[in-house]
Amino acid sequence: MISIKYFFHRVQDVKLSDIIQIIPMSVGWLISPVYKKRYKHVWLICEEKKEARDNGFCFFKRMNEIEPDQKCIYAIDKKSVDYNKVKSIGTIIQYGSIKHWIAYFCCEYNISSQKGGKPNAPLCAFIELNNWYNANNVFLQHGVIINNLRWLYADRSRIKYFFTSALPEYEYVSKNFGYGKGTVWLTGMPRFDGLHEYTVKENRILIMPSWRSWFNEKSSMQGELNSDFINSNYLMEWKKLLENKKFNNIIKRNNLEVLFYPHRNMQSHINVFRSEINTHVKIVSWEEYDIQDLLKTSQMMITDYSSVFFDMVYMKKPIIFYQFDIDDFRKAHYSEGYFDYSNNPFGHTFTEDVGVIDEFERIYYNGFKISEEYLKAHKLFFPYYDKDNSKRIYNIIKKYAKDDVK
Repeated sequence: MISIKYFFHRVQDVKLSDIIQIIPMSVGWLISPVYKKRYKHVWLICEEKKEARDNGFCFFKRMNEIEPDQKCIYAIDKKSVDYNKVKSIGTIIQYGSIKHWIAYFCCEYNISSQKGGKPNAPLCAFIELNNWYNANNVFLQHGVIINNLRWLYADRSRIKYFFTSALPEYEYVSKNFGYGKGTVWLTGMPRFDGLHEYTVKENRILIMPSWRSWFNEKSSMQGELNSDFINSNYLMEWKKLLENKKFNNIIKRNNLEVLFYPHRNMQSHINVFRSEINTHVKIVSWEEYDIQDLLKTSQMMITDYSSVFFDMVYMKKPIIFYQFDIDDFRKAHYSEGYFDYSNNPFGHTFTEDVGVIDEFERIYYNGFKISEEYLKAHKLFFPYYDKDNSKRIYNIIKKYAKDDVK
């Protein structure tokens, strides 16, 4: 039973643009009984509205390859740059359309790399958390969980199967997130299936920072942390690193291709990055580069807190952490989980650009080699290191499908 306080909390999440979606939602719900038989065994898969580059797409692609008899439908916006890529693989549906709502109400499983991977996230969360509709939600995840993510706790989610990739992650989620037995599983992520065969570009370096909540949503910390992006500490610190004279000399002298790829929640500021920062580093957008291709072709990564660094760790590549605002990040963005950035075998952490550049220089002239400690930790962190992550997920869902009938 959801408390009155929590009920109104969910109401506040529903914005005017979401309320408009009540019309297609209602139509989809009213006529869904007609389509029950058609969608009875369908798995509805998606990610973000305009993206197909993460675990959702990788799982969809893999299912069409190894389990073609399992009917899967992928929801994506027709205006997406990834639309034709998905269409060439299997059945698609327009994201947020009446058909998407019908599929949501009728499908056997709603599968996504995003907790909000549904026709309309706020509306779906509202009806699910108030027990007005019981969806069989399968959470593939967007990355390895390392922080204490309160919004993924069982009292704020209706997740049937919650898949994890690393042993410490599985143990942490199982112990702290409040899910019952049989919900949380250790399988590996679908996108890890594709991280075993790839070609690295010798001169490519990837810089991929995470986002900050105070630029994207209302927060009591906005004024204190300066939500005006162009005058923010966030932009200033990345500008300092990217314009570092020593860094740019190394880039120019060695003909390196260094790409700065902001988190998708920060991509709306891409033009500010480009206009405010004068550097040999190329500032790129998600429309220009597929993130999976960048990860596979890059020699190493510089990031701050982004959990996507674990994709690089999975491929046994070096990492550097640049954390100039760790206290603010912990206070206003994500609270600390089980992973210690300042004491781990995968990468060193720095709060100043000088330390980052010195470490980068050391790694570069050492041929991007990783330590024995790194390799030992890798084995403990990833019990599954193969191409069968999607298959393990499929087998678990299929095994319990008869018991999950809505």
